[in-house]
Amino acid sequence: MKEIEITASSYEDALAEALKELNLTEEQVEAQIVKQSGLIRKKVTVKVTQKATAKDIAIDFINTLIQKMGLDCTAEIREEEDAYYVSVSGKDTATLIGYRGDVLDCVQYLTLLVVNKTIDLDKRIIIDGENYREKRTAVLSKLAKKLAIKAAKTGKDVSLEPMNPFERRVIHSALADDKFVTTESEGEEPNRYIVIKPNKRSFSDRPRRGNGKFNKGSNGGYRSNYDRTSTPAPKAEPKKEEPKDMYNHEYSINFKRTGGGKLRSFGEKKRTF
Repeated sequence: MKEIEITASSYEDALAEALKELNLTEEQVEAQIVKQSGLIRKKVTVKVTQKATAKDIAIDFINTLIQKMGLDCTAEIREEEDAYYVSVSGKDTATLIGYRGDVLDCVQYLTLLVVNKTIDLDKRIIIDGENYREKRTAVLSKLAKKLAIKAAKTGKDVSLEPMNPFERRVIHSALADDKFVTTESEGEEPNRYIVIKPNKRSFSDRPRRGNGKFNKGSNGGYRSNYDRTSTPAPKAEPKKEEPKDMYNHEYSINFKRTGGGKLRSFGEKKRTF
């Protein structure tokens, strides 16, 4: 934080000169009169100190905490529109990250408490070490999609192991646009976990081309076997043949002509041999 002392003939003049030199506004500083002297030619010494911002408080607390923990690493902070991003690097960064980022999450939570106690924080504070969160996000996103396919194919819920809020948020985001499954958080902290639930329509019920799932219809098009609303075609009735009258003269003659054997007819009303 910037700090300066200015002596002028009045408090207003000293404050204006200090603000110009610090390149700050009056809302960004705290000013107090340190010394006054002179009866005829009055002199006022004003001490102007820049107010602590969320960015300053956060980085000071984190670096102090790292030093108290005896770790060989340092933190840097940058401000963006949505949040303050803190990047930790150094020899002992892995120790600060902890198992699946549990130590990193604790440091982040404590930083939020300290900053909010001093000023009203209007942005999030996200602490990362050696791009751990980015790598963890990629791993969890891949896992979420794999388990979503399993849930959709089997039609059964898939429960994940307990996760911290950061990891649960990654799972929810990865499957937010998936039309075959939905995600819900269940349980209580610190054992809160995510359940991937399939939608009513099963993933395996989707029609696929090229796998024998389409049959050619009478109109030249294709009808899917998955179309359960279609009415099955009626079964064809077996063709009934009329019994042959072996005593009929015309049938006897035709049977002889078609090669039915050597037959001899003895008149119209006679039986054929």
